[in-house]
Amino acid sequence: MTDLHGFKLGMRRLASGVSLITTREDGTPYGLVATSVTSLTGDPPTLLVCVNAGTSSHDPLARSGTFCVNLLPDSAKDLADRCSDPARRHERFIEADWTTLQTGAPSLRGAIATFDCTVEKAVRHHTHTIFIGRIEAIALDEAPIAPLVYLDGRYHGLRERAA
Repeated sequence: MTDLHGFKLGMRRLASGVSLITTREDGTPYGLVATSVTSLTGDPPTLLVCVNAGTSSHDPLARSGTFCVNLLPDSAKDLADRCSDPARRHERFIEADWTTLQTGAPSLRGAIATFDCTVEKAVRHHTHTIFIGRIEAIALDEAPIAPLVYLDGRYHGLRERAA
């Protein structure tokens, strides 16, 4: 099975952490939920995010040249739902505690970790753009680590186990 349907079914079996990728252009915040976030190099610290070119946040991110990766805790399921629903686009930056780090991209207080990045390179590949970001600032939450995970089309919580 090598068709698109089989590919999607197979990829739904890969558990992934849920991130909110944010940027700001001309004072307006933009954001999208992503599961395709990967560390790339440690020296210099860089990571990559893959963004569908059809999302409303793609072009503002490309033009601004900055983004923030906010690793979502399991308590942020409602925020993830708001940010993944195009009909609720206007609700994405309400009812959450936002700040900025170095680049001006929105940084979520209470995220497990945030990585504030400048775009070093953007590579278009079919329907997506791979943005390689140099990490300019990092914020780590002090709460116990409890990530939001996406698996089989649904969000799940993953609590740290006691030793």
